[in-house]
Amino acid sequence: MTYEEIRQAIVGRMAAFSGLEQSRIAYPNHPGIFAPPDEGLWCRLSIQPGPAFMAGMADRPYTRKPGLIVVQCFARERTGIKPLTELADALEVHFAYWRHGELECLEASHVDVGPADGFYQQNVRVAYRAG
Repeated sequence: MTYEEIRQAIVGRMAAFSGLEQSRIAYPNHPGIFAPPDEGLWCRLSIQPGPAFMAGMADRPYTRKPGLIVVQCFARERTGIKPLTELADALEVHFAYWRHGELECLEASHVDVGPADGFYQQNVRVAYRAG
C-alpha cells in the first residue's frame, strides 16, 4: 500500500464522519483557507507516517508502514469540556479498529492539550499500520 493510498483511505474515513459538519474539519494542505468557526467545535486532521520496516521476505521484501492519525479537536475557551470530550469519544469509535484493505487502525487515545490561543484542545491519536 502506498502512502498516497493510506492518505486517501484516512481522509475518506474522516469525510464519512457524521459527528461534525465537514465545513468544520481542516484537512491537510486542503486548497483554500480554513477559518475556524466563530462558535462551536471544529477539528484538524493530521496523518503522521512513522518509519517503515521490512516485515518479511518471500519472493520480494514485504514492508509494513506504521503511523498515527491525529485529530485535533477544538472548542472556544470557557465553553465547557463535555461537548469536546463527546466529540473525541465519537472520533475514537469512528477510527479505532477500522480496516480498509491493508490499512488497519489500532487503539485510540485521548490527549488533553488544554487552552491556547483562545481555544481548548483535545487530541485523538489513532495508531495505524499498512502492509
